[in-house]
Amino acid sequence: MVIRRLVFGMMAVALGTSCAPKEVKYGLTIVTTGCASANPFQGVQYLRIRVTGDGITTPPESLTPASTKTAVLPEIPAGTNRVIEVRAYDNDPAAGGRVVSIGKTLPFTVPDIIDGEIPEADLQKSVILRQVGVWTQPVSVNERDRCQSMRVARAAHTATLLPSGKVLLAGGFNFPPTNPNRVALGQTEIFDPSTGLFTPAQEISFTLTDGSVDKQVKAFHTATLLNNRQVLFWGGERYQLISGVNVVAPLTQVLVYDIDTNKFTATQRSTPPAIPRSQHRAVVDKNGKVLIVGGFRFNTSGTGPRLVPVNEVESFDPLDRNGAAPRIVAGVTLPRVETTAAALKQGEFIAVAGGHDGTALKEEVVFFAWDDTSAVFRQVSQMAPPRIATPGRRAAAGVTFRDGSDMLMLGGYSDVTVLKPVTMPMPTSEIVQAGVQTVAKGPDIGLRGELCAVTLQDGKSVLAVGGRTADSNGMMSRSETTTVIVRNDPQGMPTTQSAPNLTIGRYLHTCTLLLDGSVLVTGGLNETTANPTGDVLTDAWIYTPAPND
Repeated sequence: MVIRRLVFGMMAVALGTSCAPKEVKYGLTIVTTGCASANPFQGVQYLRIRVTGDGITTPPESLTPASTKTAVLPEIPAGTNRVIEVRAYDNDPAAGGRVVSIGKTLPFTVPDIIDGEIPEADLQKSVILRQVGVWTQPVSVNERDRCQSMRVARAAHTATLLPSGKVLLAGGFNFPPTNPNRVALGQTEIFDPSTGLFTPAQEISFTLTDGSVDKQVKAFHTATLLNNRQVLFWGGERYQLISGVNVVAPLTQVLVYDIDTNKFTATQRSTPPAIPRSQHRAVVDKNGKVLIVGGFRFNTSGTGPRLVPVNEVESFDPLDRNGAAPRIVAGVTLPRVETTAAALKQGEFIAVAGGHDGTALKEEVVFFAWDDTSAVFRQVSQMAPPRIATPGRRAAAGVTFRDGSDMLMLGGYSDVTVLKPVTMPMPTSEIVQAGVQTVAKGPDIGLRGELCAVTLQDGKSVLAVGGRTADSNGMMSRSETTTVIVRNDPQGMPTTQSAPNLTIGRYLHTCTLLLDGSVLVTGGLNETTANPTGDVLTDAWIYTPAPND
């Protein structure tokens, strides 16, 4: 049975020197329906509602049988980062009831002094229940049986979790109707998990000194959340039709998106010249500094391939007193394409592993650390740099593992073919261990490259999603639907467990860990043996792990 209800709760009476005591009612809408046959309320017998947040040691909660069709919102104490969580059980949790579905609000602040009226919209909260352990599509608070999707089909785009808990989706490419060539995108949109909606945001553009607007399109760029509530957009590529051939054109622009004003600005640099860079990596360390490494650039020599690996490593400090601008890391040459990079030891180091230099796969693992004296990253010298297993790998997913201590490299390809008419996907994984500067073998995850992976909220588990696979000779490629969870067993050894498959296979998609611990997957390229060009997707899916507590 579908149940829709509105539950109410009272905030504690607030006292202020200039205002009278007030009683404030918070309303909560619980969405108990799903779309495309998903039913988060199937078999639910009990609802538990609890409130968490800063300074709350014992969360206030209420437990109500679902048959009563009513529930009470516990008192919400004043404070910051208040979250209302709703868990639906198949039995009384005190009798071993299992969590069927779960939902949370985005964090909000309850003021301790109320001076004037609080807008009604701020008092009305919503929770969308999602089944645990399965993939479900987003639904909105107002359209509870209609699956929500992105407004634009995208692959090779970015998805950035903002401090508000919303997700900024930007750029990528798709295939317009009747056009077989890739077209880079400049549109952005924001996904709000609390409403389930995708809404348009500022198009990628910035204002020039003469007042005109430079509109940007880009795919294979990076978008990195900075510690000053801005998002750093670096490089990418667009496509130019030259003599009937759709040619890749790497981009030089470095843009900063301000979350609060919903505007882009361009960083300024004339010496040295800006470096075109696409399919690179950008990683932020514990201090908020960003390392940029690898990718393709133009070949300016006039001979050989049109695209060549970028040699220079760059850094970006948003707090640079001389003006935030890219800086080249002096004395380091590191040509890497389709490399893997992540911050290790809780962000103390950044590791760069795998990839190729345009000719051969690379096995060395290189570490970087921020140097306060020179105000730029430096390469960490090593007597015997660790190496990944022969023959190396490219286009592997890389995420932090084991509470941020290590980097887990998953899948990839064992060939160095730049244009990829043949792909040889790898089933293996490896663990770069920063503490002892070694590389250990990880579990097999199935043949796949160009997958996405995300570290789950517990810091100990990794969800690997989709990718691109092929037959035994690498000729027949297709998008992968399978999902794998990697975690440590009781003996501390990494192992895998299967997770539900995606309905549609995809690669060049995004995986984003949301504030409530669920994972958002958006877009990508669905390539099949019958359709090798592939379809660019608009759909979005959410995987919600079962809670550990």
